[in-house]
Amino acid sequence: MASLRKKIFPVVILAAIAGLAVWLFLDDKAANPGPLSSAHEEIGDCEACHTPWKSITDEACLACHEFSDASSLRPVIRFHEEERFCLKCHFEHRGLDARISKVDHTLFNGNLQCTQCHLDRHEGLFGRECRQCHEITSWRIKGFRHPPEGDTNCSRCHKAPGSHYDDHFWSLIEEAHFRAEKGKKKIPVQECWRCHITHKWAHMRMQHNLSD
Repeated sequence: MASLRKKIFPVVILAAIAGLAVWLFLDDKAANPGPLSSAHEEIGDCEACHTPWKSITDEACLACHEFSDASSLRPVIRFHEEERFCLKCHFEHRGLDARISKVDHTLFNGNLQCTQCHLDRHEGLFGRECRQCHEITSWRIKGFRHPPEGDTNCSRCHKAPGSHYDDHFWSLIEEAHFRAEKGKKKIPVQECWRCHITHKWAHMRMQHNLSD
């Protein structure tokens, strides 16, 4: 009896696989992994993207999407001129409202500057080599420690807001808080430490607002 089961079991498995294959081959809906996104919902033919029994290729994507002329692309997507790895970042069949893009920065050309796509929060103070401090897969800087409160070279990393460069606004600050230094040369805007403390930028040494 046991030997008979051993002989029948493989036959049953093979028959099930064959039946499933025939079902998938004859009924396209049976193999449909889910609805397309709104950007692709008008594509009615599966073979417009899929080659039967094979995966989607970059060439299939480029049949509709073309990126060879980098000058015509918006700066934030100019890395597409590589025209490869489409399926590393884009995924389909997740529903009409699904987001089908997930950027993999490790695929980018090493010569691509981060500021071509990302806003430079440092406003040029640290140059363009963002990767000297930031990792590609994580924006946070591991192990960063703010300089101690006694460090007065704040402007090396921080840039004063536009209001601080307004002569009238700055004269109000000097008048209200630097009376003891009146008659001396103008207080430099870069001397942030005179008003701000290091552990919380919004917490100022002064005890009131100028409007009080």
